[in-house]
Amino acid sequence: MPDKKISESGANLAQIENKRREFVSDYTRDVLQNLTIEDYAIGTGSKDNFCYRLEHEQIGMGDIRGAFAGSSRYGVWFSKDEGQYVYSKKFGDTVDDAFHNIRDELIKLIDAGECDDYISIRDSRIANNVRYKILAMYYPRKYLTIYSDRHLSYFCDKAGIPAVSGDYVLVMQRKLIQWKETHDEVKEMSYLEYVAFLYHHFGHPPKADPIKKDKPHLKELKKKLKDFDGKHPKKTLTEVERTERSVLVAAVVKERAEGICQLCNKPAPFYNKKGEPYLECHHIVWIARGGADEVYNAVALCPNCHRKMHLLDEPADVAYLKKVAKQ
Repeated sequence: MPDKKISESGANLAQIENKRREFVSDYTRDVLQNLTIEDYAIGTGSKDNFCYRLEHEQIGMGDIRGAFAGSSRYGVWFSKDEGQYVYSKKFGDTVDDAFHNIRDELIKLIDAGECDDYISIRDSRIANNVRYKILAMYYPRKYLTIYSDRHLSYFCDKAGIPAVSGDYVLVMQRKLIQWKETHDEVKEMSYLEYVAFLYHHFGHPPKADPIKKDKPHLKELKKKLKDFDGKHPKKTLTEVERTERSVLVAAVVKERAEGICQLCNKPAPFYNKKGEPYLECHHIVWIARGGADEVYNAVALCPNCHRKMHLLDEPADVAYLKKVAKQ
């Protein structure tokens, strides 16, 4: 009989933690670097491989069984119907290439999780549920064992945490973590205890309550900026119109950053009362030095990095931000 999930009443948290420690000990970063496809892929019938253990042995840390795309979410798996290893073409043109790329992605994810490099985590090619479960497995003091948009959004709503359209897993996790740090009844809990508390205290979200993401927001902002420029020739802009345009440029830049400082790659230090991540618009080449008030010359920075740029303006940082703004 499988262990109870952390979301279930009566789950043995000590047992869940012991199994997590054993898994991480068996699959250290050095071990992952030398992982073979046999040691990784699910579907062979063996229970002694990374993917099977992550999905079935570690069910206490969150259930990803039956998640979207089945075994293909792991990138490479053994197909009993075909009698061979098969792979997702987004990782390569052959099984070997795909597996090597997946192994590299695992190492990048482990490294990004250690230093809270949210951009690398967000851009990882590893499937969402697998990605966030791995982070919680290796860094249980940094990431929650909740990987579902629907569950995270539900808990934010129940806790009265403002959420905005387009929030993704790491952003909602961070909001819940910040809520934990300001509430005495849960402040001293481990993250495992805290997740168990959320399910016990608020219950499970209704199954028929899918989360609808409204992702065209960035496109809408870009269209507003284009429409503004069409109505107001730059040569005839008044001071009021310039201010209005600057607000649109800043809005585009901040939406594009998705809550992550584009210099240190860390999440916004806090959220405003609307639930929006607090970042500041910075012109890479300062306007006072002739820089353009354009999206290609602007980035979103946390207050600390913004201050750093205005105090130091180091050439290496400027060059890096120019590359980021062009992406």
